[in-house]
Amino acid sequence: NNGLCNSQLVLADLAGSEQIGKSQVTGEGRKEAASINSGLFVLKKCIKALNESAHHVPYLESKLTLLLKGALGGSSRTYTFVTGSMHDMHADQTVDALRFGEHCSNITNQASQIASSREEAVAAIDKALTQCRSDLASLESRGKQSLPAFKMLQAKCAMLARKRDDLAQQVQAASA
Repeated sequence: NNGLCNSQLVLADLAGSEQIGKSQVTGEGRKEAASINSGLFVLKKCIKALNESAHHVPYLESKLTLLLKGALGGSSRTYTFVTGSMHDMHADQTVDALRFGEHCSNITNQASQIASSREEAVAAIDKALTQCRSDLASLESRGKQSLPAFKMLQAKCAMLARKRDDLAQQVQAASA
């Protein structure tokens, strides 16, 4: 049997927004909180774009959304768990978290098998590699090579190319 199955499990604890004013964090902690908020803001933009069936979803704008791209809008089965505080002091954050969870629940993904043989897997990797290179070219054309997402895409392209070569060798060995 030439069958092949590859799955991925992604667990992301988003931990909610970091309200700098309430936490009174300073120094490196303040920078980290700002970075967390930036990633969550882009995630919110992606969720909104997916709910509105927008032509463009800004996955490449943060590391977080780039990592979650397959779970958000790909061929996957995705679950979102939202937690909140019962304390009155955190009521506004809890309501925001529940609204975010509601927006997430409106996204519909269809988990499907992409390939059932090594040959189909090579074709699927070729398609993903083409998309990855296209995304890189798009970022380059807009002068966005300094974004962390650009470096992550470069690494993804290299990884896909290695996977493709390994799989192509397996196909060749199986047919020999």
